[in-house]
Amino acid sequence: MRKFWVACLFLPFVATAQVDTVYVKQWDAIRVIDGAAYTLTSPARWKGKDFVKAGAVVVGTAAISLLDEPMRDFWKGKETRLLDKFERIGNHYGKPYSAVAVTGGFYLTGLIFKNEWAKETGLMLASGLGSSTIVQTFFKNAIGRARPNLNIGNYEADPFNSDSPYHSLPSGHTTVAFTTSLILARQVEPIPVKIFFYSLATLTAASRMYLDVHWVSDIAFGGAIAWFCADAAVKRMAANKFRPIVRQQAIQVKLYPYPGGLSVRATL
Repeated sequence: MRKFWVACLFLPFVATAQVDTVYVKQWDAIRVIDGAAYTLTSPARWKGKDFVKAGAVVVGTAAISLLDEPMRDFWKGKETRLLDKFERIGNHYGKPYSAVAVTGGFYLTGLIFKNEWAKETGLMLASGLGSSTIVQTFFKNAIGRARPNLNIGNYEADPFNSDSPYHSLPSGHTTVAFTTSLILARQVEPIPVKIFFYSLATLTAASRMYLDVHWVSDIAFGGAIAWFCADAAVKRMAANKFRPIVRQQAIQVKLYPYPGGLSVRATL
């Protein structure tokens, strides 16, 4: 009986726990993965004109390879302190750590300052750079083209060779730089700013030939991959920009005393 009377003290108690409606603005990680996956699987959805474009890239790269040796000769003996400084800028801009820094910078800025444009730009960069890195890494290993500084010719290859000297085609730095610049240029309106971004990527491309580690056709193919992945990322991220809403009703919790103790009942 003591338990009963103690329980009666809680008789006036009615607890109502209100669970606020939760708005999930974006599933950002899922969107990035979806964007990259959509890009990588896009050949399965290609139509006639898409295969024509892909063929044009292959034929164009082969045609540009005729300029490989002349362009290499052009850059020989051009070393100066000024060009060394430009080379370092271009080299760093095409590095993976720069891509991560730029991507993270835009995304975190968007989160901290609640800036949708910055956040979306970061997501586009993450998707585009993720897919372009996978594509260029695959071709580097599968083709196994020799770098110019090996001095064995621009048509020498050792497919699936794991050594860096045989990872010339395409240029990874160029792919990273142009993917970044193409997306950023699409996200801004002022022409001078667009030119600035394109100039940075061009500087990266030139730096790879200046260092004698890539042929000009490597640069061209890397740029084509960047354009394809950047364009797909921008379009896909715009298409999958959904805002799922999770709604939960108020939960009402009531306590009912009885001689043996308390009974708890929750209702929606």
